Amino acid sequence: MSNLHSHAALAAIVDIAADAIIALDDAFHVVRFNRGAEQIFGWTESEMLGHPLDRLLPMASRAVHRGHMRTFAEGSFDARRMADRRQIAGMRKNGEQFPAEASIARVTLDGERTFMVTLRDVSERRRAEDRQKLLATAGWVLAASLDVESTMATIAELPVPLLGEWSLLELLTPDGTIRRAAATHADALRHEDVAGLVSRAAEPIAEDPAPYSAGRVAHEAEAQRVTEVSGWLSANFPDAAARARVESLGASAVLVVPLRAGGRAIGALHLVRTKPGARHQPEEVQVADQFAGLAALALENARLYQETRRAVRERDEMLAIVSHDLRNPVNAIVMLTGAVLSRDPTVAHLDEVPSALITRDEVEAVRSAARQADGLIQDLQDVSRISAGRLRVDRRRLPLCDLLKEVADMFEPVMDHAGLRFTRDIALDTVVLADRGRLTQVFSNLLANAARFTPRGGVVRFASALREGTVRIVVHDTGPGVAPEDVPRLFERYWQAPRLLRSGSGLGLFIAKGIVEAHGGDIGVDSEPGEGSAFWVELPC
Repeated sequence: MSNLHSHAALAAIVDIAADAIIALDDAFHVVRFNRGAEQIFGWTESEMLGHPLDRLLPMASRAVHRGHMRTFAEGSFDARRMADRRQIAGMRKNGEQFPAEASIARVTLDGERTFMVTLRDVSERRRAEDRQKLLATAGWVLAASLDVESTMATIAELPVPLLGEWSLLELLTPDGTIRRAAATHADALRHEDVAGLVSRAAEPIAEDPAPYSAGRVAHEAEAQRVTEVSGWLSANFPDAAARARVESLGASAVLVVPLRAGGRAIGALHLVRTKPGARHQPEEVQVADQFAGLAALALENARLYQETRRAVRERDEMLAIVSHDLRNPVNAIVMLTGAVLSRDPTVAHLDEVPSALITRDEVEAVRSAARQADGLIQDLQDVSRISAGRLRVDRRRLPLCDLLKEVADMFEPVMDHAGLRFTRDIALDTVVLADRGRLTQVFSNLLANAARFTPRGGVVRFASALREGTVRIVVHDTGPGVAPEDVPRLFERYWQAPRLLRSGSGLGLFIAKGIVEAHGGDIGVDSEPGEGSAFWVELPC
C-alpha cells in the first residue's frame, strides 16, 4: 500500500474514532481535531484549529497541565498510556466539566515534532461506579442507626446530587395522612429553602390521588418519571406558599420512588433534577428503586426498634403503677381484715365472728379499697384496648342533657365536701349517638380532676353548647391552670405534671381521649397558669 493510501486510511480511522484524537504542534496548539473530539467537547474542528489545548481544560488545572506537558515533551518517554495516568478533567464548550482518561504520544511528522492526544470521556463509567458506590454506602450507613429522625435525614441526603439536585421524603402515617419528613439540597446555600418544605403536620391524602403524588406512588411497585413538572407541582403542593418555594428551587424532571416494606406502602422519595433538559436515565431509575428498598427496610427497622423500646417503657411504667397504686388498697384490705381477726383469737372461721366485732365503717373501708383496686385494673385494661385499637363503644341514641344531669348530681356532694361552688349550664336538648357508660366515665374523670386540683372556695362550672353540628361540653375550674409546656403531654398515658404530687395512675385523661375519639369526637384543654383550666369535649350531634 502506498504512503498516500496509508495516510488516507489512517485519517479515516482517526475521523471515525469515538474517542477524541487531537494533534498538537510543538507549542501545544491544535492542528487536528477529529469527530470524536467534536462530539465530546462540543467545539468544531474549525473552531479549535490554532487554539491552545488549555481551551479544553478547566481553568484551575491549566497551569499544572502545561507543566506536565513540558515535562513530557523534554522527557525520555515517547508515550504515556491511559492506564499509566490518573483521570483528568475536561471542559466542554458550554462550560460543563467531565472526567476523562487520556494518553499522549510524541511523534515526528514531516520533520516536525507533533503530540498526539487520545482522550476518552469516562462520565458514564464514573456515574455507574458512583451508583454502585451509593448502594454499597447506603447498605451500611442506613443500618448504622435505629433512630427514626436520623434515618429519615440520611435517606434524603444520600442520593443527592447523584440522582437529583434536591430531594424530598414523604411518609404515610397510620391514620391515612402523609407528611413531609425530610429534604436536602446539593447546594448548601439552598438548604434552608428546601428545609422549609419539611412539616411535622400531616396532610390528608385525596380520595383519588394524582398520578405523581406520593399518596399514589407509595402504593405502586415502580418509580414514576415525571417530565410534566406542573402536574407534579399541583399534585404535591396545593398550598401556594409551598408551591412558590418549590418553583424557586427549580425542577426540570422529577423521579418519584415508592418506599415499601413487607408489602406495605410507607412513603415516597422525590428526586428532583434542576438543570434544563435533564432527565433521569433508566439506569438511574433502577438504582433509585434499589436504594428505596434499602431505605424502606431501614425505616421499618427503626420503627420496630422504637416501638419495642416504647413497649418496654410502657411495661415498666405499668409495673410501677401496679406496684405503687395497687399496693395501697390491697394493704388496706389486709390490715383491716387482720385487725378484725385479731380481736378474738378463739374464732376459727370468719363467719363465726360476732357482728359486734365488725363495724359498718370497717366493712365500707374494705369495700372502698377493693373498688379502688378494681378501678385501677379496669383502667389498665382500657389502656390496653385503646393502645391496640380495640376499645369498643355501644353507641345508641341518647338525650345528652339527661346524662350530663346524672353526672352533675353524682358530683354535687363531692364538690360540697371539697368546699367548691359547683354551677351547671347543661339544659341542652340534644341527642347524640353514644355509649352512656363510657361518656359517664369521661365526664366523671374531668369533674373529679377539677374537684381534686381546685383550692377550697373555688368554682367549678359544668356547661354545654352547640357548635356547627357538634356539641361542646366544658368543665371549667378556677384551679392553678396548666403550664404551656405541660399541655401537649396532658393526654399521654401515665403522664402527670411534675409540679403536682402524684395523684392517681395518670391514666384518666388518656382513657378519656380514647373514649371520645372512639365516638368520633375530640377532647382538649384551654388553660392559663393561675387562671384555671377549661377541659372540653366535642361530640357530633
